[in-house]
Amino acid sequence: MAMPSSTEPSGAVPAVVPRWRRWLMATAAVLATLVLMILGVLAMASSGLDIFKVESAVARLRVYGVVAQVLIVALIGLRWRALVRWGQRRNIVQAHEFDRAIAFRPKALAFLCAYLVLIPIGPQALFKLLGAF
Repeated sequence: MAMPSSTEPSGAVPAVVPRWRRWLMATAAVLATLVLMILGVLAMASSGLDIFKVESAVARLRVYGVVAQVLIVALIGLRWRALVRWGQRRNIVQAHEFDRAIAFRPKALAFLCAYLVLIPIGPQALFKLLGAF
């Protein structure tokens, strides 16, 4: 077994990835996903597949997406203290901000509920629901 030289580190230290490189990789991943989605739609259109049938089939899956998002919001509400502690461990929430972050829970949940009503559920579904009564 060879002994490490004085220029080699004695312990395995993980390489620190600069923040800009992480943002660049995330942006590249989002752009690649968008390009693949556009290419998929173009391939379906050129193959003669009826896009409206595909859209109606995917629309039936919308309910499951909404339910998943509602469950995630509920989980955030139930585990708010653990989420703030996680932020504190990652130095996102400083020690002097902890109490304010814990007290911010009702406002955060109100914002998340407004998001659910406006985006995934949508006004059209709400009007259908209210018209059913």
